[in-house]
Amino acid sequence: ADADGENATFALRSNEPIISPSWSPTGSQLAYVSFEARKASVYVHDVETAKRRLVANFKGSNSAPTWSPDGRTLAVTLSRENGSQIFLLDALTPGAEPRRITSSAAIDTEPTFSSDGKMIYFVSDRGATPQIYKMAVTGANVERVTFTGNYNISPTLSPDGRLLAYVSRVGGAFKLQVLDLASGTATAITDTSADEKPSFSPNGRQLLYATEQQGKEALMMTTVDGKVKSRLVGSDGDIRQPHWGPAVR
Repeated sequence: ADADGENATFALRSNEPIISPSWSPTGSQLAYVSFEARKASVYVHDVETAKRRLVANFKGSNSAPTWSPDGRTLAVTLSRENGSQIFLLDALTPGAEPRRITSSAAIDTEPTFSSDGKMIYFVSDRGATPQIYKMAVTGANVERVTFTGNYNISPTLSPDGRLLAYVSRVGGAFKLQVLDLASGTATAITDTSADEKPSFSPNGRQLLYATEQQGKEALMMTTVDGKVKSRLVGSDGDIRQPHWGPAVR
């Protein structure tokens, strides 16, 4: 769809759930999770030709794909080795063996790369509750990032690497937060209570997210300070898990 939600077209239709879309850096491909094989598997879809390939269909669940900035690597969550852990997968080589980069007794998931490709932010409950952590792309030097609240998920970084947007459970509500990584200050920027899956615009000035409006899942846009918000137009029905495409030149 266009950035205002107009002119939506189908990339893929399926009778089974399709979740976790992730644009490649060039905007030519989408990685996503499909349940058409009666389990979660990761596909890469060429947007122009509609051709696709299965890239992760290992034992257990295959989920949460995200691209590296150079488009050569996919970070995915696999449960092939006793529990959900993060692996790196060569996106250019069919049948490549994934490389595991987290090793914990916890659930590690929702990886996202820093803009320079050197760091990965992810969600883990290794501290008893879901929090956001960061590590080197090799899996070394794991550090906790979020300390406010006891349930923080769905991290996404601004293009300049200064801000981290995520969803935090506050009481019984799920609210979009923006964390200034330099100061450590987190700010709730929405007044809704069922926010999910934030995604930065290519210029880093706005955030796209899904939330519940009038009993339905809808897409909202907000400035990073939360001062200006608008609901995107779009098709009827629930609209979820947005991912803002790159600025393709």
